[in-house]
Amino acid sequence: MKMMSQNRTLRPAVVKAVHDVTPHMRRVTLVGDDIKRLPVEHPAQWMKVFLPAPPGRKPEGRAYTIRRYEATAGLMEMDFVLHGDNGPASAWAEKAKVGDVLQLAGPRAGYRVDPAASRHLMVGDATSLPAIAAILEALPPGVTADAFIEVNGTDEEQKLETAASLNVTWLHSSSEPPGTTGQLELAVQGAVLDLSDCQAWVAGESFMVRAVRTYLTVDRLLPSGRLHAAGYWKMGDADHRDRD
Repeated sequence: MKMMSQNRTLRPAVVKAVHDVTPHMRRVTLVGDDIKRLPVEHPAQWMKVFLPAPPGRKPEGRAYTIRRYEATAGLMEMDFVLHGDNGPASAWAEKAKVGDVLQLAGPRAGYRVDPAASRHLMVGDATSLPAIAAILEALPPGVTADAFIEVNGTDEEQKLETAASLNVTWLHSSSEPPGTTGQLELAVQGAVLDLSDCQAWVAGESFMVRAVRTYLTVDRLLPSGRLHAAGYWKMGDADHRDRD
């Protein structure tokens, strides 16, 4: 079955393992022969995940970041934020088990680490944490990374691995959805950041992303070509994603 282009070919993937990274972040390990041939070359690339559907109903698709990829093993890991039945992907992940089958299409986009950049800025809510973690793992030694991440609470914080010199600021949204409290915007605006020779990644709730992007490019004069900004979701929109 074909979609609009080569990287929209549907590829079957089987659930090999499921485990919880935090109380509200579930990691699903997928395997399949077709996964071995995917052009995964950069951190934070994403796949369109088509969820199982009843007979006669069209499968729903959602975009998810590749958390880890092993071509030789035909293995891919994805992290799903668990928030009950408020979305088809979350509802599927709540019940996911070994042997379940998904259809994947992609990959697309990603963060192309500029070898000339000496600083990297990461800003995002819980939905962008898999991408931020993957980017940090890809950074070389000798560079500095500043990360501002909003999750529900301390139990949702994750250990971040990187060869870079990392400064991370965790923000907690409590009962509100991470990315909607305004804390990320204020934290970035109030931080002392050296944006010279800096590459930036901002992702998460669409309004937050827009506000941080405007601050960085208009107030701080960060060249737009040095910034990757993506609205992963939007309050009140069931299937929002910025197009790239």
